[in-house]
Amino acid sequence: MRPPAPKPPAASSSSSYSQREPRPENPLLLLLPSCRAAKLSLGCPLLDRVLSGGLPASVTEIAGESASGKTQLCLQLALLAPQSPLSASALFLHSDLPFPLHRLRGLAPKSRPDILDHVLVAAAHSPTDLLSLLSRAQRLLAHPGRSPHRLPIRLIILDSIASLFPADFDASPADLKRRSALFFQISAKLKELAYRHQCVVVVTNQVVDVVEGDAGNTVAWSSGRRVSPALGIAWANCVNTRLFLTREVDGASGIARRRMKVAFAPHLPERGCEFVIRRDGVFGVEPAGEVGAPVLG
Repeated sequence: MRPPAPKPPAASSSSSYSQREPRPENPLLLLLPSCRAAKLSLGCPLLDRVLSGGLPASVTEIAGESASGKTQLCLQLALLAPQSPLSASALFLHSDLPFPLHRLRGLAPKSRPDILDHVLVAAAHSPTDLLSLLSRAQRLLAHPGRSPHRLPIRLIILDSIASLFPADFDASPADLKRRSALFFQISAKLKELAYRHQCVVVVTNQVVDVVEGDAGNTVAWSSGRRVSPALGIAWANCVNTRLFLTREVDGASGIARRRMKVAFAPHLPERGCEFVIRRDGVFGVEPAGEVGAPVLG
C-alpha cells in the first residue's frame, strides 16, 4: 500500500518563515563578527568609541612594530575579561618569549587578588603547537563545568602569529603553498572558536618594511618607515578585523606618540585615536584642541 501523498505546503508568510529552525553551520557566518555575545571593552571610553563599544566575538588582529603597544593591550584585555559583562577567563597563547608575567601582575587590580586565576597561559613554539593548543581549548570550551572555580573561557589571545613563521623561510612555491595552508587551518580554527563558543579572539602581528612596488596589503607610517603587517595578503584574508598600531618619536622631547587605527573591519569605518601606555594601563587621548590628557577607563 502506497503511503498517503504529502499535503501541499501552506503559503509562506513572514511570520511562519521567522519561526523556522535556522539552518545549521552556515560557513559564511564564520567570516562575520557575531552579535549574539557582549563586546569586550578595551578599558577606556575613547578606545571603545573607536571600536563601537569594544571587540566582538570574531578574529581581530592587532598589528604594529615592536614597542607599539600590542602586548600591553593584550595583557589589559586578559585582565578585563573576568571583570567585563563577558565574565570570562582568558587563554593567553604566547610565542614571544619570555611571557611578561611581571607586567601582568603590575596591571592586575589590587582589589581583585583572584583575577590572575582567570588568566591561563601557554606557550606555542610552532604552528603545530598552536593547532594542538587550539584543539585542547575547544575541548575546554565544550566542557566548561570541569573547573568550577574558574570562569569559562571567552577570550583567546595569540601573541604573536608572525613569530611562528620565521622570516628566513624558503620562498619556493611549495613552501608558500604550505604556509598558506597553515594560515587557513589556524584561522579556520580561530573563527570556529569565535562563532561556536562566542569567543573574542585577538591575534597580534609584527610588521615588515614595505618594498617599493609592493601593493595590496595594509601600509602605514611608523617610526619614519613605511611598514605593512607580516605574512602578506594570505594572512590578511584570514582575519575579520585589523587594528594597526603605529608610533612616532618626537625628536626634541623623545616622547613616543602612539596611534590605533581601524585598517579594515566589516562593521567599522576607518578611524582611530591616539593612545598612551602608562604604568596602570593603555588609555586613549583626546584629539588636539580638546582635552589633552589621557582618559581613564
